Amino acid sequence: MALPKDIKIPKSSGQFAKLQDGANKYRILSDVIYGWEGWKDNKPFRHEGEVCKIKNDQVDLNQNGRPNINYFWAMVVWNYSEKKVQVLQLTQKTIMSPLYDLEQNEDWGDLKGYDITINRKKEGDKTTYTVAPSPHKPLTEEIQTAYKESDVKLEKLFEGEYPMDEEESEDIPFE
Repeated sequence: MALPKDIKIPKSSGQFAKLQDGANKYRILSDVIYGWEGWKDNKPFRHEGEVCKIKNDQVDLNQNGRPNINYFWAMVVWNYSEKKVQVLQLTQKTIMSPLYDLEQNEDWGDLKGYDITINRKKEGDKTTYTVAPSPHKPLTEEIQTAYKESDVKLEKLFEGEYPMDEEESEDIPFE
């Protein structure tokens, strides 16, 4: 065989965490920012706040023929499968609601105090999500160091920019 048996093919992962089928384990590292996201010509634009200021004629239509506008949350996370700091952006209410409930529960509290596992299951055209917390535990030294060195600025999302310096966070994809 021309290839070594233990060769590892690198993943092409960037600064945004992507929910994969099955268990996705994260540690939330930052406060959550929220707002509205619209898509025009395959590019997102966002504004913060609870009230949507995006007009239907400012965006493309989604696959269902409706204006491509979503309420979102974004946060900095440690992605255990990637072993790196990334930005997790959520638009799924079935994920946001349980996270909100955990934060409001006095036994769980601040989402930054424990790991979260988001299970994604796709059957046909339907995708479902469940959220499960892990017991409280302190951050490891590895995660603390990676977060300090990442210098993520979530507010850049509202300026149409990447939240991390691209040369630090983007891996080179295969051609």
